[in-house]
Amino acid sequence: MKVKKTTRLRRIFESDRTELMPFGVMPIHAQMAERAGFESFHISGGMTSWWNGLPDVGLMTRTEIIDAARRIVQSVDIPVYCDADTGYGGIQNVRKTVQDFIATGVAGIHLEDQRDPKKAGGQAGIAIVSDEEAIGRLRAAVEARDQLDPDFVITARTDGYAAAGGGLEEALRRGKLYREETGVDVIFYEGIRSWDEARYLLTETPGPAYVIASRHAGPTPSVAELSQMRQAISIVPFIIPGVQELWKLLLKVRDSGELNPIDEYLDHLFELEGTEEFVGWGDAFVKPSYQDVRGLEERFLPSDQQRDYNTIHD
Repeated sequence: MKVKKTTRLRRIFESDRTELMPFGVMPIHAQMAERAGFESFHISGGMTSWWNGLPDVGLMTRTEIIDAARRIVQSVDIPVYCDADTGYGGIQNVRKTVQDFIATGVAGIHLEDQRDPKKAGGQAGIAIVSDEEAIGRLRAAVEARDQLDPDFVITARTDGYAAAGGGLEEALRRGKLYREETGVDVIFYEGIRSWDEARYLLTETPGPAYVIASRHAGPTPSVAELSQMRQAISIVPFIIPGVQELWKLLLKVRDSGELNPIDEYLDHLFELEGTEEFVGWGDAFVKPSYQDVRGLEERFLPSDQQRDYNTIHD
């Protein structure tokens, strides 16, 4: 019997070993993660905003995020975990958010305790809601989860570390409070600036938890060390070169005034042909595959209506 995606994601968070979870925004990113053998995929809220040309300040609506998530979920067979910001409004909105994500096929979400309009994690100007409001959001989310799919993962994210008047102890206080008072599955600490602080938070927090550390924290510990720290997952933001390296290539074209930088890049690309690293134009990841399309035509169309896949015509 096939195990539900929500159950599979829940098992990942409950495992004793830190799961490396690729972090992106598009179906092809999720397909890359699946093709490479990873067991799950995380949709980034901030990067989804940036890749749509917007700052991460809550401008993308629940409907827009849900639509993006639906396309990603349909593109892969691994469970998808998604950033759900603050739940997109009041208690009723939070409830609808959980219902919509479950209906979409997402396996879990995280909800943060920021005040609207929210900010990207780790930025200046972060403000968080009262304990009571945060608890209300999370309890509404948990009730909706339990009514539809108790295995759907709900994570409580706290920005108490970077918020005005916050810090390490405030983050821990919030994490413990959400664990004790709401029935969420996982606690997520955002923007931690050292791995010693991360270790402290994870050690002191009951149940599954994880941190996203800022770049100031230094090199990431090994998976063995992270597992010992009780880090449930660690994100893999592998799509960053998809912005930085494209920008560098575009600047080379601008500065040269020629297409030579593109030609040189393509020459290097096709040197990889025949190896695992070669992906052509990205069509290596699509579902259904071209072979699947051909197979469907052979099964359901008469032979005189099937296309010639063996000859490339000039």
